[in-house]
Amino acid sequence: METQPPATAWLEGPEGQRTPIHGTCYLGRAAGGHIVLTDNKVSRRHAMVHGQGKDEFWIIDLGSANGTYVNGRRVAHPCQLSDQDQIRVGEHCFTFRHSMPRPAAASDSISTDRTAQEIRTIRCWLVVADVEGSTRLVQRRPPEEAARITGRWLAGCKQIVDRHEGTINKFLGDGFLAYWLGRQEAAVSVAGALTALKLLQARATPPFRVVAHYGQVLAGGGGSLGEESLLGNEVNLVFRLEKLAGSLGAPRLLTQAAHDQLQSHMTTKEVGRHSLQGFDGEFLLYEF
Repeated sequence: METQPPATAWLEGPEGQRTPIHGTCYLGRAAGGHIVLTDNKVSRRHAMVHGQGKDEFWIIDLGSANGTYVNGRRVAHPCQLSDQDQIRVGEHCFTFRHSMPRPAAASDSISTDRTAQEIRTIRCWLVVADVEGSTRLVQRRPPEEAARITGRWLAGCKQIVDRHEGTINKFLGDGFLAYWLGRQEAAVSVAGALTALKLLQARATPPFRVVAHYGQVLAGGGGSLGEESLLGNEVNLVFRLEKLAGSLGAPRLLTQAAHDQLQSHMTTKEVGRHSLQGFDGEFLLYEF
């Protein structure tokens, strides 16, 4: 049986009790959470701490009624944590701890070789979703309400991605990057996730955009898929595609590579060729 590597980050309670963070750590009243808090001021799924790479951790409020606070300030968007940050959920306080030992100089070459071996090329699906007009949302609503709306949206999107066997690689302020490994059967899961996100667009506040691409990326830097970094031109491309969707007023876009894999699983429509900033030529795009 494969053992889990030691956690480099944990939440420390007021009496010194530690909850290690492996991937994602949920806090709330729900019995299945990593930290269960029996407190009427705590929502069932109140907040989560999400690992992004080996040494980057973010806290996300999941649309709780009473909010999540870091160092006394309410979390309105995903917030990166630093060692010794104080987190308050309801009446409960935790200290975020993060310990990353620096390798000795003598082992630098060994560490570099290991890192080079960990970086590899994989083919995968990339999906980016982002809230439209997040600045206007904050300006037009009380801060607590805007935070709840964004948190509930992020929680709903994460449930969709999890249900369809994808992984959220990064939370990005008012959005996220998710991915699926490019196995043949993954196209069905990606189509299911995109369809569910489309349905969420039709009934949810806030409005948001979602784009998808299929390509080859560099992956590495973590011990499990949910902790790896994704790098390369294809990652840059999908973020440029999301920006283009915003300028076109398009709520959903697919690249041709994504369309070719998905066309037998969902209805798509060609929307013409468009240029992407930083990339040569024009790209044939589709909506779904």
